[in-house]
Amino acid sequence: DEYCKRAVKLRIPLIAFTEHVRKKLTYRYHDLVEEILTARENYPELIILTGCEARVLEGGSLDVSADILRECEIVLMAFHSFPADKEKYVEALKRALSNPRVDIWAHPGLFLRNAGLKLREEEVAAILEIASRENVLIELNAKYGLPSKDWVWVGKRKGVKFVRGSDVHKVEELK
Repeated sequence: DEYCKRAVKLRIPLIAFTEHVRKKLTYRYHDLVEEILTARENYPELIILTGCEARVLEGGSLDVSADILRECEIVLMAFHSFPADKEKYVEALKRALSNPRVDIWAHPGLFLRNAGLKLREEEVAAILEIASRENVLIELNAKYGLPSKDWVWVGKRKGVKFVRGSDVHKVEELK
């Protein structure tokens, strides 16, 4: 409720609740969906989406159950814990981008930066070409300042569509 109040106050037209998920959860995802459906009734001036942020596993599959996917209007993929191996990363990323359930690549490049890995421009171009072909949006992540300007430039050349993401975990962070 407090996120929706703040979004209305800031004139943000759309808000998506994309909870971090795993195949085996310690909470009931459906309870979150119920809260979102109630918020839609209480805030008709706001577009409110249900979604999830699923981590990419080795091989490119997503760590999310089919039950959760059925309740999601949007699905974000992200690299959280993953081997610091560039070839495995690129292979998994290409497969994940080709997953028809993936809508958005969240905080692109964060794992690479944290792992001290770099992609060559031609590798970035090939990856972003897949994102464009598969209609996967690339998050412009305000929290981490990602992707880099170079990636955005290459993405625009490849016809990638971008979406603004705030990666908010506290209501005060919503701007």
